[in-house]
Amino acid sequence: MPIEELAGRFHQDLIATARQRYLYIDDGNRIIRDKLIDLAHAERTFTDRMRMVMYFLFMFRDRRYRNFICDSVGKDQGKWDTSIFHSSSAGVVEFEHEGGRKAFTNLRRFLIHTNILDEGYRVHFPDLSTWFPWAVEICSQYIADDATRQHFLTSPHGFLIKYRLNALLNATPEELANVVFGGTYEEANDFLPTYVDPAFPSRIDTYDFAPWDRVSPSSPINSSLITSNIDPAALERANYQHFLLEQALVSLCGEAGLSTQSNRHVDLLARNDENAIIFEMKSSGPRATRSQVRRALSQVLEYKYLYREQLPAACHLCIVIERRPRGAQEWLIEYLSSIGVGLIWKNDNDDCFNCSNQTRNAIGYLLPQILNSDFRPRTQ
Repeated sequence: MPIEELAGRFHQDLIATARQRYLYIDDGNRIIRDKLIDLAHAERTFTDRMRMVMYFLFMFRDRRYRNFICDSVGKDQGKWDTSIFHSSSAGVVEFEHEGGRKAFTNLRRFLIHTNILDEGYRVHFPDLSTWFPWAVEICSQYIADDATRQHFLTSPHGFLIKYRLNALLNATPEELANVVFGGTYEEANDFLPTYVDPAFPSRIDTYDFAPWDRVSPSSPINSSLITSNIDPAALERANYQHFLLEQALVSLCGEAGLSTQSNRHVDLLARNDENAIIFEMKSSGPRATRSQVRRALSQVLEYKYLYREQLPAACHLCIVIERRPRGAQEWLIEYLSSIGVGLIWKNDNDDCFNCSNQTRNAIGYLLPQILNSDFRPRTQ
């Protein structure tokens, strides 16, 4: 319906608030039936899921409150310090020129009314798995840029950690990275690099390799700098679990005397004078294992071709994932073996890794640690 029709039914202040925080409105000032409305109809009552989705959508879209939660309340790696809500002078500095103390008071009242804070300013967040997948899907429709929206859908962990928005969930990067909440991974597009040189669209964009030196993605980033110019591979690496997989394989390769390199595309290249292994890491929840393995397979095959002039003739391919494919996904292990691609996975209950028999046969002479089951880097 046109926004004017809604304005004839409700107070203008309610329309202004809904327009800014919740309603999805196109360029023609028409209200589009969005997924938040679908969720409200499905829930029938104001459930905890509705409450938390509306909280997240509100904070995600409002720059003032988003920055305040991430920079002031969740300043300890994303965990909330609510002492600021006790202060009688709070809000004057934090919201200077942007609503001042009234903006701060409105936020505090909102958090209490939604039961996220109690009267003693203690924090109460329901289990993320019970509501965050819905919040991701609903919030995504408000991201105008297609590439940014796809990045958010494909790796919500990585997106929030990269921009230090994990504070919106009262979670550290490590806590968020360890949450398995399913969501829209399987329905997302391939999330693969395009290799296009922006200056010369017909030219393939490749990069030189440099020694692997990535750092943990938990360092603070200005949460107001959400940009659409995000490299897919770089965004995925913001996931803390992805970083841990890289770190573990770098340690294994170092123990075996292999040098480790990377570039903008390739997660990890291990090599000596005559041999190389291209590793592609994929973090994922159980529901996303198949899609992540398939993405990784596309990438390692493309990397081996695109970087063929920089690689030795003996170049092996290996995918490293967060968990072993099981059940209906177990066929992936034999499938990769049949085409000569290695597969290494992290055990569910400890810090050890395991791999397929084909992987041991193919690269065990380069990484002798993998000849044993349940192997782990000594530095872990």
